[in-house]
Amino acid sequence: MSKKHNKPQPEPVSETQSAAAPGRPAVQTPVQPSAGQPPVSKAQIWTFWGGVAAALVAAQALAYLLPGVPERVIERWVMLAFAAFVGVFLFKLK
Repeated sequence: MSKKHNKPQPEPVSETQSAAAPGRPAVQTPVQPSAGQPPVSKAQIWTFWGGVAAALVAAQALAYLLPGVPERVIERWVMLAFAAFVGVFLFKLK
């Protein structure tokens, strides 16, 4: 006789029970943007990740093109430019 069907099945959990039982994970609902904020567009998402990719490519290119410059200096340059990008991006996003 097979034992695979003898396991106890978990009971369905209602939302009132999930709030009362701290050991069980709560059912998550999708986060809706608030009424005052427009949703983030795909162009904004692509712009941000494009900036991240540009910072990575710039760091690699500068490390290759400037072999005498210490890596920590190149990192500072790239992070300074990336911080400026993020600052402008967040200002425009607001």
